[in-house]
Amino acid sequence: MPIATYMKRNPVQAIEQGVTTVYAKLTVGSTGTVTAATGYGLSGIARNATGNYTITLDRKFKKLLAVVPTVIQATPQGLKMTLEADAIASAGTITLEWNTDAGTATELSSGTVVLFAITVGDTSLTGGV
Repeated sequence: MPIATYMKRNPVQAIEQGVTTVYAKLTVGSTGTVTAATGYGLSGIARNATGNYTITLDRKFKKLLAVVPTVIQATPQGLKMTLEADAIASAGTITLEWNTDAGTATELSSGTVVLFAITVGDTSLTGGV
């Protein structure tokens, strides 16, 4: 379903203008492969390298406001997510990487599910973030 058809369903009260949240789900297989990527407004999720993924939305937005991951794992790995690139305005993509506390890129274990809340702004008004 294209984003334009459902953007108006959930109005958000915020000082920021044109706020939309896209919810996505990533399921990881062996060696960090993407076995499933779902979500309205999501075009896809691709693995680029060890622990590194690009999330592509189905259109561009003016700015990225937040990316919040929720990780579901049978055995927690103690990883942190780092946003590597924000190309939401030019390509509708963000690139992120999973790292250890030492900063080493690390693969998500097989069977890991990551739920993302990706909040974007869609206004050219000045101010805000």
